[in-house]
Parts: sequence; C-alpha cells; structure tokens
Amino acid sequence: MTKYLYGASVQGIQQFIFQTNELKDIVGASELVESICTELFKEVVGQRWKEANQVISAAGNVKYIFEDRAECEEVVRNFPREVMTNAPGVTISQAVVELGNDFVKSVNELEGKLRSQRNKPCKSITVGRLGLNRSPQTGLPITELDEEKEYDASTYAKRKHNKVIKLCQKSFSEKIDLKSSSIPFDVEKITGKNDWIAIIHADGNGLGQVVQKIGHHLEDFKHFSNELNKATITAANDAFKKVSPENGWKETIPIRPIVLGGDDMTVIIRGELAIEYVTEFMKKFEQYSSEGNLRHILEKAGMKRLTACAGVAFIKSSYPFYYGYALAEQLCKYAKKTGSHTSISSLMFHKVQDSFINNYEDIIQRELKTSEGSSFCFGPYFLNEGERPNGYYTIEKLNYLCQKLGEDKNEGIKTGIRQWLTLMHEDEAKAVQRLKRLKTLNEDKDSISIIEALTNGRKGTEKVQAFPAYDVLTYHTILNQKTKEK
Repeated sequence: MTKYLYGASVQGIQQFIFQTNELKDIVGASELVESICTELFKEVVGQRWKEANQVISAAGNVKYIFEDRAECEEVVRNFPREVMTNAPGVTISQAVVELGNDFVKSVNELEGKLRSQRNKPCKSITVGRLGLNRSPQTGLPITELDEEKEYDASTYAKRKHNKVIKLCQKSFSEKIDLKSSSIPFDVEKITGKNDWIAIIHADGNGLGQVVQKIGHHLEDFKHFSNELNKATITAANDAFKKVSPENGWKETIPIRPIVLGGDDMTVIIRGELAIEYVTEFMKKFEQYSSEGNLRHILEKAGMKRLTACAGVAFIKSSYPFYYGYALAEQLCKYAKKTGSHTSISSLMFHKVQDSFINNYEDIIQRELKTSEGSSFCFGPYFLNEGERPNGYYTIEKLNYLCQKLGEDKNEGIKTGIRQWLTLMHEDEAKAVQRLKRLKTLNEDKDSISIIEALTNGRKGTEKVQAFPAYDVLTYHTILNQKTKEK
C-alpha cells in the first residue's frame, strides 16, 4: 500500500511575529506560530490523526505520513485556509511525495518541492480592498472591533493569543508554576538599569550531515528529531535557570521566548543577561547531545556531540524588533561561516548604535573598519578553550576582560582604550603613540596584560588586523551602564 509523506513550512514567520514593536502582539504571534504545526494541524487531520505518523512538528515545520491518498488531499486543501484564517498574514508552502524505502531520499525530494513552492506567490487574506480604513501600526485594513477598539485581522488574532503562556512554560520548564502575571507583555518590563535588550537567535551546526548519514530509515529519523527537540528545550530550561535569581524572579521575568523547537531558539531578553543565557544554552546543548539516546544516534554518523552557533543583537527597547531579529540571524550565520570552524560552538554580537538599517557586512564596513583598513569585528567568541582557533577569544575571556575593566583601579586603562579607539579611526599613527603612553602609565604586569589583550591584533585576510577592544568596551557598557532607576 502506497504511503505519502506530507510536508508544510510556515512562511513569513519573522515578518508576522515582528510586524509591530508591541511586545503583547509579538508574544501573541509567537504563540500562534507555535500552535500552527501542532494543535492546528492535528485539528485539520481530525479523528484520523495518529501520533505514530507524525515525523516533525516544530519551529514552523510539519512532516506527516498519510496512509490514504484522499485523506492527504483533503488536508492539502484545508490546512492553508485554516492557517490563514487563524493567523492572518501567515502563509504556508506544502508538498507531497510518495514514501519510498529510503526515507532520506523521500525527505530530500520533499524539501526540493517545498523550496519550489516557496517561490510561488501566495495571496494573503489581509490585503483588503481599497477604501478600507487601515491600522496605523501595520497598514492592514481594519476588520475587527473589540471593546470599541479597532484592529486589523492579524493584530486581532495575536491579541487573542497573547495571554497564552505555553511557549514560556516550555522554555522555562514545565516544572515551574508559571503565572501570567510574571510574564512580560510590555518591553519596559524586560529592561533593567538601562534600555538595552537583546534578541538572541541560535541553531545547531551540521544537522543536515547527520540526517544524511542516519536518517535513511523512518524510525531513525523520527528518533533523532525527537531527541534533538528534547535537547534544545532542556538546554533552554537550563539557560533560564542559570540567569534566574536563586529564589526565583520576584517581579516580571525579563525573558520572552519567541521560537523554541528542533534546533532553533530565539528569545528576547534583558541586555545584561543575554551572553550568560546563550552561553549556558550552547554548553547544555552540547552536553545533552553527547549523552543518552542522542549520543548513540550521533555515533552512527561518526560524531560525538552536536554544537550550536548564536547571534546576539543588542538593541534599545524602542528599536524595531524586526531589524533586530534580522541582525541576530545574520550574526549567527557569520559565526557559522567564520574560517573553517563551522563545527564549533561560538557566538557573534553587535550593539546597534544608530537607526541606519543595513546588513551586518555593511555595518562592518561603516562602523567597524578604520580608514586604514584595521577592523574591530573581532568575533566570533568560542565556547570551549580547547577548540578556539588561533587568535580568537573564548566567551570566558570576553567576560574576564569586561570584569577587569569594571574594577576601579583600571578606570584609567578603560579611558585610555577609549581614546585609542577614537584615534584608530582618525589617525593610526597617533593611536600607536597613545598606546605607548598608556603602557608607560600602567607598567605593572597585570595592567600591561589587560592592555595587550585589548589591543593585540589578529591577522586576518589581506593583512587586515582585527582588534577586540571595541567588543569588550561595548559589552562592558551593556553590563554596567545605568540610565534609569529601578
């Protein structure tokens, strides 16, 4: 009997989630996306749903095996309509292939068809006709009235879901007695002593290679997907625990998960907690993938553990979340592609200094390079010392240098490094002289060690030198700057 492998991929997730800067709409959208490939898909399949036929259901992707052609065709007809009705502004691409004996071959064929479908235009139900009043926040036509407030269809759907805390419960831990009152629904509840928040995006490295090696049988593929999902969620639970006070959060929890599932993690978090949170996430992701069932699966692929990379975009609370997420995603990709070190856990970060929106490569050229070609793009920063490529720093060293700059006795060094950075952009010859003077004024062994750690360049391509001082000072500001009373 012929079986059919069905696949659906949610499109426009980021645009849908970050359509406005209203946190209550963002969290409502994230809960909606979380439900599309779980509860909603299950509802569309109906009473014929079989848990054993579910292959993947996470992070905007669903794969399911149908044993009946007519049943499959019915879902293909109905699921897109249900998605667009329940989450206006979201569309999906769908594909179906006959399920062969080699599951990886079937998946590859399915993914090829899904990619083709993504390139085909799909009319959104939120477009609306000319002459309709439109929301000033989204530009979409106003179609809903609730308690005398006017909403477009997309925002209305998000507001109906913004009190749902399933994603938070999954991200923080099912063991925590979580109450809606402790969850932030306004971005002001996330900020701390300053206005800096962070958007973190992280995902696993080399997952495609693993699937190609071990996923030729359906049960192996399902087993790997389930164990991977479990490792990601548990790592997020541990990261939450790491940054939480010993007795728990007394007020609003300054963390809001946006995506969690498969090997993907996206979260909005108070600025000074971001690096600690994502470091713990990567550390635990590595640990859990090297233990138990997942380890046995990976051994078949000739691997000992999985690794992950992350991008951290530090933004002011008023900065558009959409662009903040796009930057975090670019930073994550940059960490992955640096040199030949794609199988090592690392992170990149950047603090947005102005409203000029562009991609990260342009930011490097505009903000992080001097007129004489030196660079202050020093990352990525690596999780493990033993895997750190020559000339790069670990996350631990980044934290150490920030801590040293925060000591009162090193205030003069901090000021001198800031002056050196300014001169590097103006006249590198003068910067050299300023650095010599700084070392003369701070001749003890400890001080010289800190200064050199901040100003020793790493030789890159085309003889360009990259220096860590800018990153360290930037992160130090995030951790220590105080602009408001708490």
